[in-house]
Amino acid sequence: MEPVLDWEARYHEPSVPWERGGLNPAFEQWRQNLSQEPGTAVIPGCGRSPELSALAEMGWQVTGVDLSPTAVDFQRRQLAARGLDGQVLVGNLFQWRPEQPVDLVYEQTCLCAINPDDWSAYEAQLHAWLRPGGALLALFMQTSDPDGPPFHCSLEQMHGLFPAERWHWQDGSLRSEHPLGVHELGCRLTRL
Repeated sequence: MEPVLDWEARYHEPSVPWERGGLNPAFEQWRQNLSQEPGTAVIPGCGRSPELSALAEMGWQVTGVDLSPTAVDFQRRQLAARGLDGQVLVGNLFQWRPEQPVDLVYEQTCLCAINPDDWSAYEAQLHAWLRPGGALLALFMQTSDPDGPPFHCSLEQMHGLFPAERWHWQDGSLRSEHPLGVHELGCRLTRL
C-alpha cells in the first residue's frame, strides 16, 4: 500500500491543480445539516482543504490526517490563525485509527488518489473509523479515465465497494465541478 504519488513533493510545486480555493459545492449543501448536531469528524487526506477549518468553526471536533507534513503544517497554521481547535496528523490512512469511532468522515476525493487495488482496505478503514449510524460524506471523482490519479470512481463501482450490507446510501447525489476539468458526485452514506 504505497502512495501512488509523492504527495509531499506535489505540495512544493508552484501550483496544486486539485485545490479549488474554496469550499466544495457539495460541502456547502451538506453544511446546513452538519451545523445542527456537531460531533467528532475525520478528514482523511485532508491536504490543504478549507473544509477542515469550516467543520471546526461549526463546532465539530476535527481530525485531519495526511501523508504530507507540508499539508499538515498548513492546516495547523490555519486552525491556529482562526483560534480553532483541531488535530492534524501526519499518518498513513491504512495504519491510523481514531481513539474512538467518530460521527462523521468527510471523504473529499481521497479515495481517487489511492490505487484501486487498495480500495477495499480503505473502505474497511472508513467503516472501522465510524460509529454505527455515523455519516460518510463522500465525493466520488468522475473522470472516465482508467488511469490516475485521480482514479475514476463510478457509482456502480462505489456501490460494490460500499455494499448495502455495511452502508446505507441516501437517495441522490450532488454534482460539483472540479478544478481538473472533471466532476465529483457527492453521496451521503450511513455506516450500518
